[in-house]
Amino acid sequence: MAGDQTSVFSEWILPAVVCAPVTWVCLVHRFRGQGRLLGTVRSAASALAVVVWTSGMAALASGLLLPHADAVPPAAVGIVAGAGLVPKRRSEQAEHPVMAILTLGHSLLINSLMDRLQTDRAEWCARLAEGFDNCWELDVFADRVARHLKSRVEVPGRSSRGKNGPGASIDARYEDVRAAVQRADTLETEIEKACSDEQRERTREEIGRTLRAFGEAEHLCARLLELAHAHGKRSDDEKILELRRQPLYVAAAGPSAG
Repeated sequence: MAGDQTSVFSEWILPAVVCAPVTWVCLVHRFRGQGRLLGTVRSAASALAVVVWTSGMAALASGLLLPHADAVPPAAVGIVAGAGLVPKRRSEQAEHPVMAILTLGHSLLINSLMDRLQTDRAEWCARLAEGFDNCWELDVFADRVARHLKSRVEVPGRSSRGKNGPGASIDARYEDVRAAVQRADTLETEIEKACSDEQRERTREEIGRTLRAFGEAEHLCARLLELAHAHGKRSDDEKILELRRQPLYVAAAGPSAG
């Protein structure tokens, strides 16, 4: 009886137990810079589903195959199954149909997790970039975010490569925001002047043009915020929210301290 219990533990439970943390580490490595696995309840549930599925497959493979291959340690099955999440180069050799069927559920869960992470990031960025009364308020917020991000990059002891890469991306995306804000403001001024000179209200076409110009500035601000979401920590979100809530006159106070 004790031998049967030991066999069940070593052949079924042990591989799953070993596989779970290996799978989690591989997930963190695979989606580094692409999203936050624990950012929302839905993304955490998707990540947990991948861990449970992979661990279950490891237990199944161990329980069914190891009795016919005594030389393979059960724990090794869990490690190999979890490490299988690390992206590999595409092989020109066709995958065996049986393996394709076995990995179908895994692929669907991974794709679902990727979609969930992208949706979470888009919603977070859009939520912060929306709700400004005019384009200059948006520009002030974008400036605060850019300076805050650069203060995180330009830290003592960091390599020049680590500074220049992210720093250049921050500058480029902020300049895109500023250019869009300038275009939106120029358009707003032109339409306002035309309406004043002609003593009329704005036409639907003019309203649509101003909304599209402002929407472009919001979109580019959201792209800047993607860098904060990708390279920042969850604890850093509170700082971004604080910058979002600050009144406009605080903008001239200098770079944000971190």
